[in-house]
Amino acid sequence: MSIREALIHMFTDDPVNWLKWALVFAVLIGGYFVAVPLYGRLSHGMSWERKRDIARSRNHIIKASIVKKWPSGDVGHYNWHATYRYTLQGEERRYTAYFKHPSTPPLYLYLYYINDPCKLFSCDEYHYQNHKGLLLLPVIFLPWILALVVFTLLGVEPPQAI
Repeated sequence: MSIREALIHMFTDDPVNWLKWALVFAVLIGGYFVAVPLYGRLSHGMSWERKRDIARSRNHIIKASIVKKWPSGDVGHYNWHATYRYTLQGEERRYTAYFKHPSTPPLYLYLYYINDPCKLFSCDEYHYQNHKGLLLLPVIFLPWILALVVFTLLGVEPPQAI
């Protein structure tokens, strides 16, 4: 069976159906022109660096110094935990940070807050960003979702098994 015969068998010999399939593939490819910039914009909007920049613009920066640090994990591939001391509104407080291999705790850690000084964060420590993955998952599949919607709206005949 030649390639032409296989394509005709799979997608039928109706030119209107071929045009519908071409439109579905165009929407699939064009969807990436929308999804890639949207992914970058949303990813930056949810990043710790953006929050840090907002805190810096408001001058919400606290310098903390290390009190103690301790390793965890396998020898040679330590993850580090560290406790830092800082002063906020005349009161001395502590902040615990986690550094994943190969990072080690610095002597000074800059802590930031947006509105509430009790909700501190740093950009130097490790952050598990599962919230980012859950919110960006629909954006990643956006082209496929759009192509499926066009496929359904146009009433494209599905491919036949060979």
